[in-house]
Amino acid sequence: MKRIKILLDSDVIIHFEKGDSISTLIKLFQGRLILLDVVDQELRKNQNISIILDNMVRMKALSLMPFPSKELNVLKEYAQLIKTKGKGESACLAYCKHYPNIIASSNIKDIREYCVQNQIAYLTTMDILCIALQRKVLTEKECDSFIQKVRASKSKLPNMKITKYRDTMFDHLKYSY
Repeated sequence: MKRIKILLDSDVIIHFEKGDSISTLIKLFQGRLILLDVVDQELRKNQNISIILDNMVRMKALSLMPFPSKELNVLKEYAQLIKTKGKGESACLAYCKHYPNIIASSNIKDIREYCVQNQIAYLTTMDILCIALQRKVLTEKECDSFIQKVRASKSKLPNMKITKYRDTMFDHLKYSY
């Protein structure tokens, strides 16, 4: 059975780098992580993340994919989205509208409504932590420590313990990845 790919937006990679948990992404989604070249270019501005991406590609934990710039339907969608959203989010959304993958992005204000309207599955960093907790890849204490590290680095994540997020906001039925 072919497993659905996880299309990463830059904020999720940044969160897991700042939370010292890139290995968690790899353990949870080995061989399923993809990164569009548009997002890759955004991330390569950071030397640490560039090294991480190179290692993930070398380990075959991450596949780099060119944005389908010759496909008119994807390009039209991207042109509409870029008017109100970031480059990476726009590319991921346009791609997933035409190719069924899951978007991993915590930029909820930019993606949620569009994903719901277009029936695109998405995961936030907090959702991924819940999956890690559920699969016993991370403990509750490790998830809470991750959240605090990321918040301390001035990246945006909800200021709550993972169990509160899991019990109030995480959709267990929707996310059995």
